[in-house]
This record gives sequence, C-alpha cells and structure tokens, in this order.
Amino acid sequence: MIKRPRLDVEAFELALENAGLDPSELEIIEHIRYIGIFDELSLRKSLALPTKPPALYRLNKACEKIAVQLPEQAQQMLKWSVSQSPDQISWTGNLVCSIGFNADGERLEPESGTVLYHTFVVHKELFNGLGDT
Repeated sequence: MIKRPRLDVEAFELALENAGLDPSELEIIEHIRYIGIFDELSLRKSLALPTKPPALYRLNKACEKIAVQLPEQAQQMLKWSVSQSPDQISWTGNLVCSIGFNADGERLEPESGTVLYHTFVVHKELFNGLGDT
C-alpha cells in the first residue's frame, strides 16, 4: 500500500484561490475542512444542497479544478487514490479527503456494513476546524 502524500497547505491555499471555484464549490471545500468528517447526507443537509447533482459529485468537480492548479501533487494523490480503492479506481475527491475507518480498521461504507453512507475524513493538513493550533 502506498503511503498518502501530504499536501503543501500553502500551495493548496493558492490553488484554492486560483481554481475558479463557484461559490457553492468553495462553500463545500471550506465546510469539509472545518467539520473534518462527513458523508453525502450530512454535507447536503449542512449546506442545504439539492439532491441533484449529489454533493459528492460537486466535491469531485471542485477537486478537479483545484487539481489543475496542483498538477504534481494531484498526480501523486491520484496514484495513492487508486491504491486505496477496492476497485483500483482513483477519485479526484481524494485530493482533500479519504474514506474513514472504524476502530476495527473497516472502511466506513455501506458495502462493509459499517454505516449507511460512505463517510469521509478530510486530510489532517487541510483540517482547520480547531483554528490555529
């Protein structure tokens, strides 16, 4: 298994500014960075998003725009993403978050019988819910 590449937070912040995100996309990114853990339903409810398109689709689209600004880091992260997927498929949303795991090391996803919705955790270096620490 490949170790997750760490994002350079300053480079990420610059990419966030230059990615051309629409206000809804920026709100999603900032919300998950603050809250730290989320799923489709909690994200949709917290931000009062419509059901279509799904919140995770919106997150993915925002990450695609950010990835353009961070080509080398994004390439490394997508390679890692493939290694994390049971189906060996990358997901651009892994640029900012990844599937969570429970105390038994099981993925937090319906397929594992652990939760109703795929549950994601924002990467530690991007989490800002505690303010400056």
